[in-house]
Amino acid sequence: MNTIVNRHGRSIKQQGAGFTLVELAIAITIIGLLFVLFLPVSSTLLNNKKRELSRQKLNIIETAMANYVAINKRLPCPADGTLSTGLEVSRNASQDCTGSQVNGVVPWVTIGLTKADIEDGWHHRITYRAGFGLTRDNALDMSWCDPAGTKSVDMDAGTPPVGICSPSCVGINMATCTSTQNYLASKGFDIRDGTGTTLIMSGTPPAYTGAAYVLISHGDNGYGAFSSEGTYIATAAPGVNGIIEAFNLATVSVASGVPTTANTFRDADFSEGTAATQFDDILIRPSVFSVIQRAQIGPRSH
Repeated sequence: MNTIVNRHGRSIKQQGAGFTLVELAIAITIIGLLFVLFLPVSSTLLNNKKRELSRQKLNIIETAMANYVAINKRLPCPADGTLSTGLEVSRNASQDCTGSQVNGVVPWVTIGLTKADIEDGWHHRITYRAGFGLTRDNALDMSWCDPAGTKSVDMDAGTPPVGICSPSCVGINMATCTSTQNYLASKGFDIRDGTGTTLIMSGTPPAYTGAAYVLISHGDNGYGAFSSEGTYIATAAPGVNGIIEAFNLATVSVASGVPTTANTFRDADFSEGTAATQFDDILIRPSVFSVIQRAQIGPRSH
């Protein structure tokens, strides 16, 4: 307490305005408790915003892919995630992607995007895999297919062979025209659920729903992605390496059109926890037919 003298010469006692040490300690304790209580909530909200941003980026890429297919009648090969060129890797003599698509990320320059466009909410490059055979010239051009056709698909080079539509298709003879089902048979990736027991998508008859390609954001833990600088993230940070997520790593190879562990991707509900349940990947997996239809090169009557 301080004493001051007024203009009449009388002393006045003034109450101190500062906090005592006890009051400061109580205030700090309350702030700390509030921080502990609300940190998980704010962290969850931030993560949700990053997941939403990632979905927006995936939609932008999907649109760019449709534009590329409309012009080129095929899928692009992935870019090498260790590099910053943004260009698709070369194709071999059969016009399949060299390197079995290992280290594959979205080829941003090839499809007309920027590097920032193909990074998810956590600044990881989005993984990309193209269905076997669908990077070959005119592989996605169904304009010479006819829904009423009865012809078996023409086969081009490769193992296994990849069916294409017959340019000799004429309306007076449906036996010269490839049907939609014959074209789609055995094309695209298998997509399975988290347990691996249930097929969500499959090109095998009678499903005909194989995924033309997959785009994968590896989520908050980043397990299996390439960073913005091209560094491979082999260990989840934060969290654990999910057993289910291991099927979606950017280092997975796609060696052939035969469904195997290496080219069967997994999609499951969001879950964080043990290695057995951890799954925060976000997948875009359009069917072969939906990609063709969006590019407006689908089958027509001849």
